[in-house]
Amino acid sequence: MASFQDYSLLRRWWKPEFPPAKGYTKSYQAKTPDGDILQADFHFHDRKIRLTLEAAGENGRIYVATIRDGSILKETDLTTGRSYPLYSRFAPFRDLLSSLPDKDALQILGGAYGVSPEPLGGPERRTPKPWEISTKYDHIFGIDRNPRSWKRFFQREKKEPLWTRIKRRIWGDLQDYSLGLASALGIWYAYMDFYLLGFSLAVFGLLFGGLDWILRKRDPLFSKVVIFLGSGSYFYYYGFTRF
Repeated sequence: MASFQDYSLLRRWWKPEFPPAKGYTKSYQAKTPDGDILQADFHFHDRKIRLTLEAAGENGRIYVATIRDGSILKETDLTTGRSYPLYSRFAPFRDLLSSLPDKDALQILGGAYGVSPEPLGGPERRTPKPWEISTKYDHIFGIDRNPRSWKRFFQREKKEPLWTRIKRRIWGDLQDYSLGLASALGIWYAYMDFYLLGFSLAVFGLLFGGLDWILRKRDPLFSKVVIFLGSGSYFYYYGFTRF
């Protein structure tokens, strides 16, 4: 048999046999372009495998070898019924046997006749792309390596001291309160309408919360939003039920 380097091609030559040979749990058969037929029957729990070769170049002469955990138990020429070493018969097919699509069968074969104990020709392990392991490509491909929102929700982060957080944001919040109060008073004096005043305060609450989130890049102050929305709801309801 010619030596093949494309083990994936040899792997496709093997076909499962159904049902498997008697006394075995799995069977595979492969036929070479030269007409040689190889069959591998194995029993996983007994740790035993039987190799059968029907040599086309020898008028269909059949050779059988029985192996357990890498140890050759029996080698037979079925045509004559004689037992003698079959290394010279099976070794030329070691590439084909190494491409058996069953890792358990190759482990039981245990390297006999120069066969690889690891299956050859299987799917290759994919090499990670550079942008999958390096953060310098993240801005190009839009990759976000931060934890998902549900993980961030349950993940406890170390916070700054309360007074530090208050000093950092107090000026912006005071500006929002002042602007909201001045605007509310202006609307009240212009229209004298509680209904419109309540609607405006509710809009201010949503507006100032959006300013914190979008422009100032920080979480909205919950109490500030609640004050505007709560007072807005009160004046809206009062103006709606007053008349």
